[in-house]
Amino acid sequence: MDLLPARNPVAVDRRADGRRFSYSGQVDADALIADLDADQRAAVTTESQLVAVIAGAGSGKTRVLTRRIAYRIATESADARHTLALTFTREAAGEMRRRLLRLGLREHVEAGTFHSVMLGILKQRWTDTDRRPLTVVSDRRRLLGDTVDAADRRSIAAYLAEIEWASARGVNASAYASAARRAQRRPSPGIDRCAATYEAFQTLKRRRGVIDFDDVLAHTIRDLERDRDFADSVRWRFRHLLVDEAQDLNPLQHRLVDLLRAGRDDLFLVGDPSQAIYGFNGADPTLLVDVEDRFPGVEIVRLPVNHRSTPEVVAAGVHVLTVSGQPSPLTSNRGDGPAVEVIAADDEHDEARRTAQLVVRADPNLIRTGEIAVLARTNAQLTAFADALGRAGVAVRRSATAAGSPLRVAIRHAAALGSASRLRGWAHDVLETPDSSARSDADATAPDEPDPERRVAAAALEFLREQPLADGATFRAWVATTNPFDDASTDGVDLLTFHAAKGREWHTVVVTGVETSLVPHKSASTAEARAEEARLLYVAFTRATDRLVVTAAARRGGYARSPSALISDLDLGVTPAAPPPPRRRAHVDPLIGALRSWRDEAARRAGILPPQLCSDRDLKAIAEHRPASVDQLAATTSFGAITAEKLAPEILGIVADQSARSTMTGA
Repeated sequence: MDLLPARNPVAVDRRADGRRFSYSGQVDADALIADLDADQRAAVTTESQLVAVIAGAGSGKTRVLTRRIAYRIATESADARHTLALTFTREAAGEMRRRLLRLGLREHVEAGTFHSVMLGILKQRWTDTDRRPLTVVSDRRRLLGDTVDAADRRSIAAYLAEIEWASARGVNASAYASAARRAQRRPSPGIDRCAATYEAFQTLKRRRGVIDFDDVLAHTIRDLERDRDFADSVRWRFRHLLVDEAQDLNPLQHRLVDLLRAGRDDLFLVGDPSQAIYGFNGADPTLLVDVEDRFPGVEIVRLPVNHRSTPEVVAAGVHVLTVSGQPSPLTSNRGDGPAVEVIAADDEHDEARRTAQLVVRADPNLIRTGEIAVLARTNAQLTAFADALGRAGVAVRRSATAAGSPLRVAIRHAAALGSASRLRGWAHDVLETPDSSARSDADATAPDEPDPERRVAAAALEFLREQPLADGATFRAWVATTNPFDDASTDGVDLLTFHAAKGREWHTVVVTGVETSLVPHKSASTAEARAEEARLLYVAFTRATDRLVVTAAARRGGYARSPSALISDLDLGVTPAAPPPPRRRAHVDPLIGALRSWRDEAARRAGILPPQLCSDRDLKAIAEHRPASVDQLAATTSFGAITAEKLAPEILGIVADQSARSTMTGA
């Protein structure tokens, strides 16, 4: 739990930039480190300001990063107003901000993605210099479609992958062909056709006067390099720089970090080379691998203890790395758990059927609380599991925005609306119209399914509250990066790819299709690509906290397969035994049930969907932290101040009532 009491609350006025800056409350520096292990404490408290933290899977890197920020501010070695934390997703940035609030920090720390922070800097620069703002195009695929003829549209995905790879490395269209050959790229259309398409794509953007999100970084870098006054102002604003998931930085982001740092020693990097899995998209993990050469004098702190998974799960992940020649010192500090189970299936259908049987035998509370996941190397594999689980009566949670889904159609419609005013008007019209998804009497016993248009409209209004002037295309990009519809608001088993599972965890994880041609994937043609595939499997394994099941089929698609060499020493052919007892946290908290009942009734009265009132994620946070005030409720959840104030009487009353019941029963 990261909710800490403030010590010696005071009101202080300080001057900054010619303005009065006020805050209340001081974070207790001792409380910040009291629950950390020795390695985590060393990373948080080191007096060095040039630090690289090598954080193994499950070692608490986000906790260390946020505690480091709060600790330096508490000890006055850093100023919150000049602190910048960069990460890769809006979700990660939001989680970072929420944790800082729970720690008692009330000063402003800028935390965001590379693209969002740099876009904000560019927009301000355009305003200050009276330059016409450039339009940022979020839908590269659609723009790229205007550069190719109808016969070539099937290759758009391949073209887009190459353009993204080149953009991430700062390679322009004229240099793409030679760079791609040096990197042994093998795009299906061929390097020369990709080069021509890339050139046409760049030409089209210039003709239309638009840029894409990678151009945002390139333009920021260009201005920082060319305009010394501008560079000095940005560096003055961001004096304390922290970078999360540093192993995923691409060369463009490397350059940006160097320019922001400008030789100063105030840099805090957190990452894990063993979880570098985006090389195919241009990422370059050498920032961490070669950190001592890049930053002379850097202090390296290693977090080799996994607090999340059992020793059996960690050992399986470490084994995968060791087999691929990438040993890891990662260990677990948890007690022993069940052995890793391996299913040797006849084919993909048998694999899916046996996986469904395994899930059916599991504790139903694990499904109820979203604690089971089935992971696959590719999206195409997941269809068979969805079908098998459906036949077994088990609900599944796949990406709500998969191709062909009703949500995808609604999102596409919203994106085509264009301006913010049209998007806002459409959203209000949808939400003020009676729900069109009402079922017939014949279907009255089936669970209600939220109207996709209403879900998209609610998300659009949430988005416009943060970005009031954004257009429909930008909303579509926001959906793609934040996954607002995949928030575990329904019961079921999660179906995801290995890549999509990164950063998440489940009690039970089934890692499927661990066979030749899939893991490593047949597209991995170089030694580094195959090493990345091993790291990807390591990531998939270490998503499990308690129970890991691995599957491999003898035949897939009618062709004979053999188990991947990465699991050569695991005991294949073992049918899983009875499922182990779930961890205590997997049982449903009575407070969760009471909060869900309140949410359902309150949403019914308001004529909205329950997740629109309060997400399951917020309900779980409330149950975990049990806030006792409006401020604590706001810090615990994603609620704004107004929403927290409005909902506090009912929520806090439920929390107090359930706490009293627990005390009376001795629970």
